[in-house]
Amino acid sequence: MKKRFLMVLAGLAAVFVIGYLAMLFIVSYEPTPDQSDVEEMVHERGLVDFGEVEGAFLLTPRNYGYYDSENIYVVEQYLDKGGDYSNQYAVIEKGTALTDADEPAIEELTAKETFQNDYVDDFQVLSKHRVTVYKNEEKTEEHWFFKVSYKYDGDYSLSFVLPETNIENRFNFFAEGYEQFLQF
Repeated sequence: MKKRFLMVLAGLAAVFVIGYLAMLFIVSYEPTPDQSDVEEMVHERGLVDFGEVEGAFLLTPRNYGYYDSENIYVVEQYLDKGGDYSNQYAVIEKGTALTDADEPAIEELTAKETFQNDYVDDFQVLSKHRVTVYKNEEKTEEHWFFKVSYKYDGDYSLSFVLPETNIENRFNFFAEGYEQFLQF
């Protein structure tokens, strides 16, 4: 009787532990695109894995970034699912210095409601970058984004943002991107 009770108790404990581990895996699992698939799609070799990027130009806002010395490549985080997920990406080119001609766009950018709240401090426009979006290996869009840094919730973050107020398109690189791409 005692042996049977211990067996049932051990079985319940095993089911509980396995269930807990399965739930932990489901909650924490984030798909990562295969680097060789990304390199093949963007026709570049030797890319370095950056991590998660939030963006508005691709199919979903859940994106993933890779980079080399000249460009940042943003792909769908669900690249391995194929279909529309696997045929588009964005290239963020190395930045150029801001000029006086950029002043109207910078003013438009700083006037965006997103950056005019109590949550964002120390807002700075750092440089401008050409961003090209490809779909089915054809260039579909090209825009000038501005690299901005700001302090949010005690951490500095980095984003590439379009200045137009009616378009809410950006790539957020968060605090990790601030450290990695501040000088890019």
